[in-house]
Amino acid sequence: EDLRFTGIPSFAPELLRSVRALDPMKAKHLEKALMQFAEEGAAKVFKPMIGSGYIVGVVGALQFDVLASRIEQEYSLPVRFEGSQFSSARWVNGPKAAVDAFVNINKGHIAADHDGDTVYLTRLQWDIDRVQRDHPELRLTATKEMMV
Repeated sequence: EDLRFTGIPSFAPELLRSVRALDPMKAKHLEKALMQFAEEGAAKVFKPMIGSGYIVGVVGALQFDVLASRIEQEYSLPVRFEGSQFSSARWVNGPKAAVDAFVNINKGHIAADHDGDTVYLTRLQWDIDRVQRDHPELRLTATKEMMV
């Protein structure tokens, strides 16, 4: 009998903020730091399709302070977390053609997580409900299965 272990699910963050380096010349260092913390599971990191910044997602507000402190201590890089227009993130699953079409018409709401998977960034639960109504072939999930 074949067994399939999906591992521990990755949950969508409850708080989203954009992040920027106080020294714009160190943007690459910020990217490296954010990817490290995403791989550790300390935060979710999303790269929007439109724009050059990153959006960081966490479960509790104190995590932003901890991340800022760690980035400054470990990378000598002061950062600022700022409000984001988005309040929620959902992973987009479905047939490739349907996902590609959805991404094409929603570029302002689409990001990639640190694994390169497609994420839909939303402002309201209404946005999620609308997508599920208008695109029944897609699944917007608050958890991401980690295949092992």
